[in-house]
Amino acid sequence: MKISPSIISCDLSHLATEIMKCEDAGVEMFHLDVMDGHFVPNLTMGPDLVRAVRRVTDRTLEAHLMLERPDRYFRQFLSAGADILLLHYESPVDLKGTMEAIRNEGGRCGIVVNPETDVSKAFPFLEHCEILLVMSVHPGFSGQSFIPSSLENVKKARRYIDEHGLGVEIEIDGGINDRTARMAIEAGADILVSASYIFGGNVKERIRALRSVTASQ
Repeated sequence: MKISPSIISCDLSHLATEIMKCEDAGVEMFHLDVMDGHFVPNLTMGPDLVRAVRRVTDRTLEAHLMLERPDRYFRQFLSAGADILLLHYESPVDLKGTMEAIRNEGGRCGIVVNPETDVSKAFPFLEHCEILLVMSVHPGFSGQSFIPSSLENVKKARRYIDEHGLGVEIEIDGGINDRTARMAIEAGADILVSASYIFGGNVKERIRALRSVTASQ
């Protein structure tokens, strides 16, 4: 089990300190929410912030590209230091072509499905991916409540990945705390993304609380 704190909810005025707290608590990666104000109604970090995060950590950086045209901008995020680019199934682009272009540039790929999307629609893309991200809130805003029905997507993906022997990790993002984390793990998730829960209190204690859930499984 891996934990990926979402930088969107940290105190950006103390970015390096916040990242250090997460590293001291043993996180394996960081989640970077990129929103363009079109694909989702909010506007957040661009390549410069990814670059700033890269300067202060050697952990894996996954950039969640909530963009209408990830095919136009992915190179900027790779050059800024992102390791894995997460593309939405719902993006109106040639996903397989974009994934191939990302891999040709030395990057790694993941695919994301929104809560209302049947996860089986993403299965044809898994051979090109390392991560399948199941959204458990509607993308675009931090602090939303967990959508329990999203666990069906996790369960369905777990069965498919195991039956086909794929080396794809299942990630879940949205409303993850010490209670919903247990539900996600039981459904088959491998990676927990958490934003406001981790950064809304004592960072190390919150990460340890998530760890205790994973350790009990």
